[in-house]
Amino acid sequence: MAGGQLSAVVRHCQIAIIGGGPAGCCAALTLRRWLPELSVLLVTRPSPVGTARVGETLTPGVLPLLQFLQLQAGFEAQQYLQAGGTASAWGRDEALHRPYLFTGMGPGWQIDRSGFDGWLLAQAQAADTNVLQAQQVTVAENQAPFTLHLDGQPFTADFLIDTTGRSARIARACGAEVQRHDTLVAQARWFQIPDAPQHASEGALVASVPDGWWYTAALPEGRGVLMLMTDTAVLPPSPTEREALWQRSLATAPSVAQRVQAWRATGEQQTRPAGSQQLDCVAGPGWVAAGDAAMAFDPLASLGIGFAISTGIEAARVAAASLDGDTAPAAAYTHAVQQVGVDYRSRLAGYYQMERRWETPFWRARQDGFSPPAQW
Repeated sequence: MAGGQLSAVVRHCQIAIIGGGPAGCCAALTLRRWLPELSVLLVTRPSPVGTARVGETLTPGVLPLLQFLQLQAGFEAQQYLQAGGTASAWGRDEALHRPYLFTGMGPGWQIDRSGFDGWLLAQAQAADTNVLQAQQVTVAENQAPFTLHLDGQPFTADFLIDTTGRSARIARACGAEVQRHDTLVAQARWFQIPDAPQHASEGALVASVPDGWWYTAALPEGRGVLMLMTDTAVLPPSPTEREALWQRSLATAPSVAQRVQAWRATGEQQTRPAGSQQLDCVAGPGWVAAGDAAMAFDPLASLGIGFAISTGIEAARVAAASLDGDTAPAAAYTHAVQQVGVDYRSRLAGYYQMERRWETPFWRARQDGFSPPAQW
C-alpha cells in the first residue's frame, strides 16, 4: 500500500499514524523495528516534489535518536552540511559564534528539510510500513476502534497517533484543545548561493531587529534560507508594505545583510505560523499526539526536529503499550511533555528578556507579559 490506494480488503489496522513528517515516520520506524507483528498504517498528504519547507537546523543531540532508529549510516550518507555551531547578533549588532564543540556531542547539520522528510519517509517504506496518501482525513468515530475517512473511504484503527503538525486535527477531533501562547509568524524566502561550500556550513545566524528577528542559514546544494520572524499584529496586510518591512528590517541587521548580500532569490516564499503552542492533553483513550501536534516551538529554541523525532519514538511506545491495556507509558509521556514545556517557556522568556534595545510592539509583547507559567 506504499503511496497507493486503500485496499478493498485491508480496511483496518491496529495503529494508524496520521501525518508523514519526522514524528510520523519515526513512530512508524520504531514500531516496524521493534514490534513488526503489529499492523501499522502511515497516512501522508501528497506534496509536490521539491516543495521548500522550513526547519533546516539539526543539533548534535539528534544523532543518538537516529542511532536508535538504525538510521545513522543512512543519514551520514546524505552529505548534509556539517555546522560547527550557531551565531547570534542578539542585544548587539555584532554576531557572536557559539560552537557546538563545548557540548561534547560533535557537529550539527544544515539540511534540506524537504529532502530530509522524503528520506525519512523512504526509510519507513523500506521497513515495510504501509503508507497511504490521502488529501483529507476525518475522524467519524472518536473512540476506539476509531473510524476514519481517508479521502472519503472508511478505515478503522484500534489506536491513533496524531502527527498532523500544528493543526493537531486528530487530537482535536478526540476532544483536545490547542493552546496558543503567542502569534509569532515567519516570512521565509529561499536563495541560491554563488560559490557555496559543499560540505560545511558556518551555521545558522539569528539577529534581533526592532520588529522581530532574523534567521538565516546556508543549505545543501548551494541553497540558502532567510526568514524574518515578526508578529501577526506587526505584519502589514499588503504585499507592498510587507516588502517595506522586510527591507527596513534587513537594513537594521548588518550581520545578516553582509551574509546574504551575494545571495540570489529563487522566488520561493512562504508565510507561516511560528509561535509557541501546545495541546491541553497530549494523550487520551486510544490516541496520542507527537511532534508539532503535541507542542510547537518558537524557532529561536531550535527544538522542533529533535522533539518531533523523540516524541515520535515515544508515541510508538505509548501506542503499543495501550494496545495491551497498559496506560502507564501514556501517563509518563504526558508528564515528560509537560516538563519539556515548562523548561522551554522559561528558557524562551530568558532569551527574549536579553534584548532590551527597543520599545516596539513586538518586543513589549515578549518582555512585559512573557513570563513562564507555573504549569502548562
